[in-house]
Amino acid sequence: MLTINQLQFTWPDQSDPVLDIAQLTIARGEHVFLHGPSGSGKSTLLGLIAGTLDCQRGDITIAGMALSKLNRAQRDRFRADHIGTIFQNFNLLPYLSPIENVTLGCEFSKKRTQVVQAEGHTLKQEAQSLLTELGLDAATQQRSVAELSIGQQQRVAAARAFIGRPELIIADEPTSALDADSRDDFIKLLFKLGAVYSATIIFVSHDKSLAPLFDKQLSLLAINQGGNNAA
Repeated sequence: MLTINQLQFTWPDQSDPVLDIAQLTIARGEHVFLHGPSGSGKSTLLGLIAGTLDCQRGDITIAGMALSKLNRAQRDRFRADHIGTIFQNFNLLPYLSPIENVTLGCEFSKKRTQVVQAEGHTLKQEAQSLLTELGLDAATQQRSVAELSIGQQQRVAAARAFIGRPELIIADEPTSALDADSRDDFIKLLFKLGAVYSATIIFVSHDKSLAPLFDKQLSLLAINQGGNNAA
């Protein structure tokens, strides 16, 4: 699903690379825990994988597509079609309902919309199904997102990431605001959806206590030969 070869990235105001990764491979369907302290380059790596940062040197290949062969607009389209992201702060629109927030995940991707329609569902029906699977009842699905708890908002963000079956899910510190029980429950639901939708999951966190729950654990400090600059 993801292959990185001879990746190097340096910020303009720095002399040493923040990332210098010789090789990294993540198989299709794997659940991967990526950890590292603040400043180790996690956010930079996610930006490169998502295509929001230009790859200065080396190659990143996702689902058979080399990102270096795409211009910025093409990378934006590829990201919309193939990558679902659960942000640390969720990035939901508070004046919309959970259903409206989830279907927004397909507004910029014809491919994901077609996947849903090919299964005989409307986007609204698919959003309702995902939200129900994640434990939000019909009444909650109609409320404003601003009225929901942090845990409920997190589940809306997860449903938005999965709708349309993107092959890769990136979860960036999604449990940092949850207590231990809620955190573990959310990860179990994440894995359940990953299995149903055949998605590869890269879960990024500084909390190493979560690592045993995953198929593979990666330390960014261990794989990165570059300097420890700001992430």
